[in-house]
This record gives sequence, C-alpha cells and structure tokens, in this order.
Amino acid sequence: MKPDELFRSVPTNIHELRLALAGLPTDMKIKAHPETGVFEKTVDELCARTTWPPGLVLTTPRKLHPKSVVKISKAT
Repeated sequence: MKPDELFRSVPTNIHELRLALAGLPTDMKIKAHPETGVFEKTVDELCARTTWPPGLVLTTPRKLHPKSVVKISKAT
C-alpha cells in the first residue's frame, strides 16, 4: 500500500489500541515484528488483550482491501 493509504498511531494503553482498531474486520490479519512481543494473529485476538506495552506503532489501512493487514512495530 502507498504511505498515504495507511494510518499510523502509537496507542499508550489498551483503550487507545481498541479505538485504533474500531471498525476493522475482526478476522483481519496482524503482522507484528518479533521484537514487539505481540503474538496475536487477528484483530479479534488483539482486542482481547488486557494490556498494551508502550512504544509500539500500529499501522492500519485507511481503506480496506482483501489483503489488508494491521502492522505492529517498535517506535523509532
């Protein structure tokens, strides 16, 4: 996807994470860098978390496509 088609956020807690994921399909795939400590594979699994570590960047698509994914990486 082009950079202008993506939305980046840095949730500081689980509530901000859930807001960033609101409206996305629950079965949308998650791709997390190994160093993030996030092992969930779908949006539904990610929303089920009870805590969220600080310093992680969430990249979500602005428009949904069949192969859209949510990416999680460490903030730089």
